[in-house]
Amino acid sequence: MVTHADSSPGVRPDRSTVYQPHVDIHDTGVDVVVVADLPGATAEGIDVTFDDGVLTLKASVPPRAIPGRAIRREYGVGDYRRGFRLGEGFDATTITADYRAGVLTIRVPRVAAAVPRRVPVVAAS
Repeated sequence: MVTHADSSPGVRPDRSTVYQPHVDIHDTGVDVVVVADLPGATAEGIDVTFDDGVLTLKASVPPRAIPGRAIRREYGVGDYRRGFRLGEGFDATTITADYRAGVLTIRVPRVAAAVPRRVPVVAAS
């Protein structure tokens, strides 16, 4: 079962905002797939770690520089941070992360021994 490990947004010491990215999490039985919205981030600015059963994602987003005086600001810009406790039974050495069009997809494979397996039953003759 996936639980939140660190899901508290807040303000960094430099007074900039840290957001929780919205995520979808799917358990395929073979792996856990995390899809996170990280608009404004770059692949180089994203950090994904898996330590002691906790998957953590962080992303740095540079401030937008738009010339002129702002008339209205509704889109917040800041860094992202989110963590999930996955527990044991995952292979940290084969985790993959792909970032396209503002969406990060992380695949966390289970170790072979933890993957559910259907055992065929053969009728005796």
